[in-house]
Amino acid sequence: MKPRLLTVATTAIAALALAAPAAHAAGPVVISQVAFGGPGGGNDEVIELRNVSGAAVAIGGWTIVGANSAGTNSVRATVPAGASLPANGTFVFANSAGTFTAQSDVQYGTGITATGGIALRNGSATVDAFGSTAAPQAYREGAGLAQPSTGPGGFIRKNGGTQDTDDNAADFTGPTTPTPTKCGSACTGGPVEPGEGCQTAPAVTSITSIQTLGASSACNGTRVRIKGIVTGIDNLYGSSYDAIYKGDSGIWIQEETRSATATTSSAIFVAGIRRSATNPADVIGREVVIEGRANAKFGQVEIVPDGVGSTTNPNAQEVDLNTVAVSVSTDKKPLPEAVVLDQTKAENQDPINRPYYRALQGMRVTLPVGIATGGGTTKFRDVFVEPGTDATRLFRKNDAAAETTPWSDAPAELGISPDGGAGNPADPRLPWRSLTQVDLDLFDVVKSVTGPLSYSYSFFKIVPQLTGATAPTIERGPINAAYPPAVPTPEDNTLRVASFNVENLFPVGESNDGHTITDAEYEERIRTIALAIKNFLKEPDVIAVQEVAVLNGKNALTGLAAKLGNYTGYIAPNNDGRGIAPGFLVKNGTTATNGRVIGADVPGPWANAGVCDLYPGKLFDRAPYALELKKGDITFTALSNHWASQSHQNQCRIDEAAWVNTAAKQMQQEGKNVLVAGDLNDFEFSTALSTLAGGNALANLWTKAPVGQAYSYKFNGHLQTLDHIFVSSGLESRVTDFRYVHFDNDYYERPEGDGSGISDHDPPVVTFELAKGASVSQPSNLTGSVPATLALTIGDASFGTFLPGVARDYTTTLDATVTSTGADATLSVNDASTTATGRLVNGVHALRTPVQVNANGGTYAPLKTDSSPLALASWTEPISVRKVTVGFKQSIAAEDGLRTGSYSKTLTFTLSTTTP
Repeated sequence: MKPRLLTVATTAIAALALAAPAAHAAGPVVISQVAFGGPGGGNDEVIELRNVSGAAVAIGGWTIVGANSAGTNSVRATVPAGASLPANGTFVFANSAGTFTAQSDVQYGTGITATGGIALRNGSATVDAFGSTAAPQAYREGAGLAQPSTGPGGFIRKNGGTQDTDDNAADFTGPTTPTPTKCGSACTGGPVEPGEGCQTAPAVTSITSIQTLGASSACNGTRVRIKGIVTGIDNLYGSSYDAIYKGDSGIWIQEETRSATATTSSAIFVAGIRRSATNPADVIGREVVIEGRANAKFGQVEIVPDGVGSTTNPNAQEVDLNTVAVSVSTDKKPLPEAVVLDQTKAENQDPINRPYYRALQGMRVTLPVGIATGGGTTKFRDVFVEPGTDATRLFRKNDAAAETTPWSDAPAELGISPDGGAGNPADPRLPWRSLTQVDLDLFDVVKSVTGPLSYSYSFFKIVPQLTGATAPTIERGPINAAYPPAVPTPEDNTLRVASFNVENLFPVGESNDGHTITDAEYEERIRTIALAIKNFLKEPDVIAVQEVAVLNGKNALTGLAAKLGNYTGYIAPNNDGRGIAPGFLVKNGTTATNGRVIGADVPGPWANAGVCDLYPGKLFDRAPYALELKKGDITFTALSNHWASQSHQNQCRIDEAAWVNTAAKQMQQEGKNVLVAGDLNDFEFSTALSTLAGGNALANLWTKAPVGQAYSYKFNGHLQTLDHIFVSSGLESRVTDFRYVHFDNDYYERPEGDGSGISDHDPPVVTFELAKGASVSQPSNLTGSVPATLALTIGDASFGTFLPGVARDYTTTLDATVTSTGADATLSVNDASTTATGRLVNGVHALRTPVQVNANGGTYAPLKTDSSPLALASWTEPISVRKVTVGFKQSIAAEDGLRTGSYSKTLTFTLSTTTP
């Protein structure tokens, strides 16, 4: 299976600082037809230019610049060098994923939003513009035209495409269906020798002119003709969990010779070329002349022949080479000599752009010697190596570059791809093997790896072929010699707990990645998982499992427990749309009770999908499964977890961690030991994991693993940890051993199916010491009683002297002490008198405003004038000798009359409870 990280390709658009005039001078070339979308969707885009003069106009190098309503802009398409637009002729650009490709001269991949606009530019000078009413002024003329959201989306310039008053609304009619007419060969410039820039077919363009030292082609969107020798095949479709991408397969073509002064590659990938089912390598060595659209997909420059379509779309089709090629030689040519990779140049190249490798993209190269430093061959049958023989593990780093440029710490790192001999399985998501895959364990050395240098998902990979070079040789290292890996056999009086993501264990008859599981497939899966548990994990007492499907009344864990023979499965349906859930396998001899899913209905706390794209759903797409467990003298609550994957934002996992942390604290307050295990999908240094441990609630056992051995996963040749076990303090003190068992990441999957490589996760395993010797347990009740108690002590307070004629707020405080054995309590105050209730009085005289009261510095509130109580403080738990500072405020205005003597009032404070 060739992995795809995302099912939708994204394109980075760089803003261009291009000056744009306020008005565009009328010229001989205008935008004559435009559509920013149509019945086929937003990609139904087309742009037609028209020469309204009586003489040809040289338009080579002119660009279409697109912008959104915010002004973010980029060059969408470029007219090929040397192109000349005849008098009254038209030239057409079309979106490569739309329906106008057959009528186009140049295609482009990045679309134009319905609220944006376009500018036709000759260098920095704007020739013409067309845009929506929301487009920046530089990308429309006049007020622009509102774009339709449905139906035909085209606009056509009036008067046969000649009217030009610098006002889009006045010059165009629509919306309607566009009828563009491409220029074709009429726009081809004079004969140009290959290597002098992008030439419009049928002139041959040198591949070195198409390639660049960046992630795009110098001829992006241009139809070009190339000539070269087929040096290799990619005989494997791409795939994601829900789609197959035929456009990922094809052939490599390399020019027979490369100029000594060339700085770019002389080879290129041609996408979508069908390979022979019986002799796929027969095409290697043929000299081919072929035309297609220059394109860049995920950073790999490619040629896309007619009929293939968009290679980022599952609807891309394969085409026969003999049908789409201009010519294919009947004889075979010698292959261009492979470039021997220079380790020093590779290691010293710029670590971000890797120009040394970029300059060889698609060409035949040879790696003299390399060593697997990031684990063994993956389940996708590829393996990552570093040139040389330095046996040092390559770990994922704790810095921003680890996310944005994961190769930056190892610029020489290379993958070895199995695609050349993969045999073109109809569904690469099902098990397959390649005749050219290189099976390495960690620290195995491989020599003489030859093939085209491909590029995908930010990494360069050599693709060995079925013919043209000798197969690589392998020298086995110390990890291979130590096979099979296994945790030590547990001693007596121990409790052992593991966490194991068994990776998509589905029951018979249910669908996984579009494939319905058969009886034979399920039986083989549980057989190999059981072997891994028995042989590598030595049958732990408790296994927290993840990615086990429970759906439609079927439970994939039941058969696995039966295959093991001495385990019971605990699991329940969960939130995941595919049906996978966390659970437990518990070995006979350990007591398990009260299994339940917790947190399944907790809503997500996020304001929008920009915070966490699980919004507006629930907090957990796979909620924790809790189980009460006991062996010997250890009793604990275990939680099996499978948090949001790394494709989701960090905040998703941080909030999941916070919820589990709170739940674990509550369990500990109830007197329980707690163990949290699972595929937490985050790294030991992440905010999510520090949140889980927060407040010293839990300890991450990762720090107890042997030095250099703390990893459970590999990605693009970098070892990392996603699987963890956390414990509360009562369990941490009993830990005697913690380790990761590397039967999935250090080793390639053995063909005989012994359990190695059954998952892409290495299980963490912890061993606890039980009390030694014989014991017998009997309950004994120890009691104590508390009488119902409500106690309140309180003093008096004085405002001091009131000054007549002075506006002032007088304040004072008193201290109250409260004790309540009730489950709740409330302290309140009221004025029970019937004279000027709520106000201070001096004989028959009363102050104009009520006394205001607060508690512990809170907001003041006036005494109730109807003698009802004013609540000052409340508690939802028993309290003892709790001090409350009661504050009083009396406001007196300058004009308030004050009588000689003392103002006072006797107030009643009450401590009450509803549950004594």
